[in-house]
Amino acid sequence: MRVVRDLIAGNVCPPTIELWYNGELAADSTTKRYRGSLVKMMDFDDVDHGKFFTFAGETTALENIAGILEEEHGTSGNYLPDDGTYSCRYRKVTPIFPSSVIEAEYSAADLAGTANYDTAATGTAGTDDLTITVVQDEPIGGWVYFLNGSNKDYLYYIDDTATTASAQLLPNLNYDVAAADDFIYVAPPCTNLLLLDATYTGLKSEIASSSRTLSVQGLSTWIEAPGMQKQRLDFAKHAGLKIPNARFYHHFVITPKSANGALTLSNIWVHGLETTA
Repeated sequence: MRVVRDLIAGNVCPPTIELWYNGELAADSTTKRYRGSLVKMMDFDDVDHGKFFTFAGETTALENIAGILEEEHGTSGNYLPDDGTYSCRYRKVTPIFPSSVIEAEYSAADLAGTANYDTAATGTAGTDDLTITVVQDEPIGGWVYFLNGSNKDYLYYIDDTATTASAQLLPNLNYDVAAADDFIYVAPPCTNLLLLDATYTGLKSEIASSSRTLSVQGLSTWIEAPGMQKQRLDFAKHAGLKIPNARFYHHFVITPKSANGALTLSNIWVHGLETTA
């Protein structure tokens, strides 16, 4: 995950700053935190070991978002402010503002190797229905890219949902889809909900928006592949193509808490520290 531009300043991104950072709330961190992961400020009342910035998945997750970690935080040499023997570490962080345009990748696995793809869909060759649970109409404008199975490397556009039990694809499926087939789901460009992977460095595929917890204003979706430069996804150009080793990205800004209860809360640089969950 990275900041690629700013809605106010254009192509000028904020410079990195160095902040006290520990990857866990209550221990000298032994958990690896990856470059590109989201950073938050601790909860207002969490002062047991002093104040510092930390991994955005720590309690309360996604509250008081502050930036993106710009260096790897290893499994040793990290200390709380009250360690008493060693100093708390400063880490490089790119601050995030409400105007910061973030690019995050939909990858098959996160940086720790955990699977990020979606699965358990079925479909019949020659038809447009991909049978899987969805929120009706929300996936319109999204994409499905198969990682394996008979449709491996094929990219399909979602143009409708007949019910909450299926997404309608363009063009029709080339081959049957088995429940064990894995795929990447790319949400519509202007989506308001995305799902972070476990490392908080990228996006996890989740076609049901009710299970996505990062509140955003989506801006655009992108593709690149060997022999294909990075470009915006376009129905007229890309629907139905077989594109080996394709990679997909979403550009978005992080927004305050949404009406459906997504976890994201106010940006710390603009709104200050949230005092309640």
